[in-house]
Amino acid sequence: MIFFLLLLFTLVLIFIFYLGMFILSCKDFDINKVSSFECGFLGQGKMQNSFSIHFFIIMLMFVIFDLEIVMFLGLLISSNFSVFSFLILFVFILGGFYMEWWYGKLIWIV
Repeated sequence: MIFFLLLLFTLVLIFIFYLGMFILSCKDFDINKVSSFECGFLGQGKMQNSFSIHFFIIMLMFVIFDLEIVMFLGLLISSNFSVFSFLILFVFILGGFYMEWWYGKLIWIV
């Protein structure tokens, strides 16, 4: 019996809070408020044109080197056999870094 009273009280309280939130909420349907941009003003042009591929490449390099740091920490507690696999991974990462430097992808141009 007490369980059903508690359940009923909880449902009534949820309904009251929901109704109060709906009544007290600010309803401003200005074009800037309901637009898809979160900054509060309308964007100029297409969203796809403002994305820089250089930002994406720098982000990928950060993720790769962050994973490499995790590999360094794992090397402290692992056996000697994992050193070889770590060195192979390190050579691949340095090779990718060298290719990005060679093709000029590390130069930040906005």
